[in-house]
Amino acid sequence: MEQAAQGSGMLWLILMAVMFVMLIFMPARSQKKREQELLSKINMLQRGDQVIIPGGIVGSVVGFKDNTLEVKVSEGVKLTVLKTAIVAIVNDLQASAGKEGGAK
Repeated sequence: MEQAAQGSGMLWLILMAVMFVMLIFMPARSQKKREQELLSKINMLQRGDQVIIPGGIVGSVVGFKDNTLEVKVSEGVKLTVLKTAIVAIVNDLQASAGKEGGAK
């Protein structure tokens, strides 16, 4: 009788450990996938595409360098930002908002 109780306790402990590991690694995996998708979209940017940089600043891409972009945020105001600093691409946000709005 005691062996059965010990076995079920060990099974419960193993099950909890597996659930803990899944809770740690699954969100990290999905976040990494989103980052890779954004990076691939950033590499396909063209002049004139609108992007959002940190702080919620929206601007148009006007130039490219090695790992930086030149973003025009206002008439006569250009910022040089790292490609990795791009938070979102406005065209993608509008497309996803259109899909969500049309699905209602």
